[in-house]
Amino acid sequence: MKQKLTELLKAQKSGKILFIAGIVGIALIYLSTVFSEKGQEETEAKNEQESFLASEYREELETQVKEIVTAISGDTSAVVTVTLDTEVTYVYADEKKQNNESATDTAIEETEQTYITVTDSNGTERPLIVTTYMPKVRGVAIVCNLTSAQIKEDIQGAVMAALDITSRKIFISDKKGE
Repeated sequence: MKQKLTELLKAQKSGKILFIAGIVGIALIYLSTVFSEKGQEETEAKNEQESFLASEYREELETQVKEIVTAISGDTSAVVTVTLDTEVTYVYADEKKQNNESATDTAIEETEQTYITVTDSNGTERPLIVTTYMPKVRGVAIVCNLTSAQIKEDIQGAVMAALDITSRKIFISDKKGE
């Protein structure tokens, strides 16, 4: 085998073969960087998507509360702002191994925790999400045309029921100058 390789290199075509092999090698290196950049861009896009989840959740809550306010008060130009207490929280699947050893006078307890991971279609390894906790509502501010105290109470009661929050977290005000 070694002899055939040396004969091949000595032949006139060896220059062409080495040139083609070099071009193929460069092409493979280029393709590997393109595919790794694509995977990295998809990972970054997914991370951005997860970070926008909380703001999208807040906007959805604001839309729902505004629909409630409009249905009760009839004011289609009501302004609703929802503030959130935290970001989206994930609970990951994990395995815990405990090692209990007891010596003469002392007990040694070691716990090793590892997260269970899954590989997606791009070959990216991610921890397995068991539960996703949406952010808790810190407060709601509503400004709308109030025609009576009963409408204000109805709006407050509906928002309390819809968002599972107390009345202390809800502020409702009448529009000024209208």
